[in-house]
Amino acid sequence: MEVFAVTIFMSLAFAVLFAVLFFAERSQRRDRSIEQDALLPLDDGVPAPARNKTPIS
Repeated sequence: MEVFAVTIFMSLAFAVLFAVLFFAERSQRRDRSIEQDALLPLDDGVPAPARNKTPIS
């Protein structure tokens, strides 16, 4: 039964550690590296205008 207590304690410790590190990394948006910027989608915020397709006769 002590093994279950240790397993649950370690699981909770890892979950808390993950949450703390996740939120700490999210708060440091200004210090991103080049690799992190390269993984962002290419979005300028302005959608491209739709092209009018006219048949060529």
